[in-house]
Amino acid sequence: MVQSKIASFLRATTPDFRPTFTVFRVFMLICGVNFFDDDFMIGSFNMVRFLGPYLAGYGTVLACLIHLVRYYGDVDSTILSLSALFSALEVLIKIGGMAVRRRKGAELIDTILNDHSYLEGDIEKNAFLKYHTLARTLMYITIVSYPFTALMLLSYPAIAGKLDEYMLPVGYSIPFISHKQHPWYLIDYSIIIVQMSWCALAFVGIDGPFYIYVSYSTCKMEILKSYIEKIGQSENVEEQQDLLRKIIGMHNHVLQFLRDCSDYYKEIYLTQVMFSICHICVSLFHIQLKLKNSSYGMLITNVAKMWLFCYCGELVVTKSNEVSQAMYAGNSWYAMWRKPDLKAVQFMLANSQLNVGFSIGGIEFLSYEMFTQVMKTAYSANAFLHKMMN
Repeated sequence: MVQSKIASFLRATTPDFRPTFTVFRVFMLICGVNFFDDDFMIGSFNMVRFLGPYLAGYGTVLACLIHLVRYYGDVDSTILSLSALFSALEVLIKIGGMAVRRRKGAELIDTILNDHSYLEGDIEKNAFLKYHTLARTLMYITIVSYPFTALMLLSYPAIAGKLDEYMLPVGYSIPFISHKQHPWYLIDYSIIIVQMSWCALAFVGIDGPFYIYVSYSTCKMEILKSYIEKIGQSENVEEQQDLLRKIIGMHNHVLQFLRDCSDYYKEIYLTQVMFSICHICVSLFHIQLKLKNSSYGMLITNVAKMWLFCYCGELVVTKSNEVSQAMYAGNSWYAMWRKPDLKAVQFMLANSQLNVGFSIGGIEFLSYEMFTQVMKTAYSANAFLHKMMN
């Protein structure tokens, strides 16, 4: 009963991705990271909305470094400062990269929002509904996960009863002023609350387009697969030629869309993978060193976030393999006798063998295999740290 209600709540009511993007856009507008809007950084107000928090991020990096040097002898402070430093750098690189390439991102979003192929028939409509539901589910997961993580980190000193010890939720403070003096502890805590709240809301907005890109590309590939399975099923030559032209056009569209997505994200997700490895390594090291600490939230968040991105990447890779398999052995191409049609099939077969997915720096695709590599690398680095300490 509960599961059916949850499923009904998550199910999309329209095949158009616009409602889900609108929700993500609200978060982007709140935080000033509305990269895809025409008025982004146009006018003094919009420039301050974006550049204010972004430049404050560089101040946070400096504060983390000074805090790290100042409290180097304290293991807790050192580890929390490293975690804060990694987080600040990740935020700056990710937001900066998306801001620089905002035109490409806007083109990709426009392609999705202006695609009305779900009006062509039941196959198309059902596929769009299915993957809009996926995008909607990922939207709710994102909306819950980032604020929940921020709340976990911010509330830890109070839950652990360490407010009297002037413990900060993350490892940075106003430089050159002791946070253990009144009223600087309260001021530092307030600054951290504001910055972490902004980061949580901003990440909901900037991760949203990625989930929509994934859902849309897998939707189109599922429709493409259903078209491919119809090859050779009709004796009508003109109908089969129209089908082949439609398949070739859609396949080229999907391949180009995914190439553009890879170009848009490849450096962004390369840095995210690297910082996720650092986060997981440092947080795990802190937990093994001292069971009672605030690194559990950071560890769980980074593992879950990396798994979610790899799940999305694996979805695209798997769907691409299904298209390739359908082209190779899932249709009756041998029933076609015209030489031009067979050449078209041969062309599509060669095209379907291309590797597609969301690139990580042009080196590897987001996938379950990449998630395994991230976890192995993080654990190896953690073991190295323990060996160095011993």
